[in-house]
Amino acid sequence: MVLEDTEIEIDSKKKIKVWAFNGTVPGPTLRFTEGDNISILFINNGTYPHTMHFHGFHDDKNDGVLPVIMPGKTYTYNITAEPAGALMYHCHVPPVSEHIRMGMYGALIIDPRDTPLKPAREFYMVMSEFSIDDKNVTKFIADYYPVNGYSYQYIYNPLVINQDELLRLYIINIGTTISAPFHLHSTIFDVYPSGLLSNKPYQAQTVAISPGDTTIIEAKWKYPGEYMFHSHGFQEERGNMGHITVKANTSKLVESVSMFDWQYEIQKKLQNGITK
Repeated sequence: MVLEDTEIEIDSKKKIKVWAFNGTVPGPTLRFTEGDNISILFINNGTYPHTMHFHGFHDDKNDGVLPVIMPGKTYTYNITAEPAGALMYHCHVPPVSEHIRMGMYGALIIDPRDTPLKPAREFYMVMSEFSIDDKNVTKFIADYYPVNGYSYQYIYNPLVINQDELLRLYIINIGTTISAPFHLHSTIFDVYPSGLLSNKPYQAQTVAISPGDTTIIEAKWKYPGEYMFHSHGFQEERGNMGHITVKANTSKLVESVSMFDWQYEIQKKLQNGITK
């Protein structure tokens, strides 16, 4: 994992300076199976000290708070993948909120080893915030609340599933100020609290995801059509909104299909100013 100082677009023709893992915000989604022994080489090519903190892990030796990796230095984290669910990684050098606001975060997904999940089409959503106007920082209101680093990208690149097919969303709120009250139109969904698969799911129409917390959502739609997702409130007016296209196709999934790579390719193009 390489940290670099760079610039990305977060909206059409709106470019900002960031500290980015592998050149994107959020950084690449890391996905492992529960119990895996993992080595992650962190290379700090930036101009400030940084770390990788594996948020939700319980590994005293490799928590990622210390040691600090100085510019031009490297460090190898050796961790065990647990618990199963939706977690995150981010820099933990004080002031932590500044390093997060500058873009140092990403999704960390741990699949269960012994209890397979139902077949589903899977997507991830990292909800964040960017403040261009310093006055808004003190008001706890950001200028942008994008999903996966680019405002409204899923209006023009909707998530696509089939009718009666299970949609699974791994949602991370890495924002530093307010909760994300996430809502899907035209369906009630199952929620795994705090993104942990060991938790008993419950049904909801909206779920509030606190800063630094996650959730896993599973949903279906009976009928083909265009459906909306968004965070209720002013976030939806500042980037946190998108569409889900449900196609008239009743074929059944026999195993889960990850759309993570498709999402990341779109994100990279948009953040590099490529809109077609």
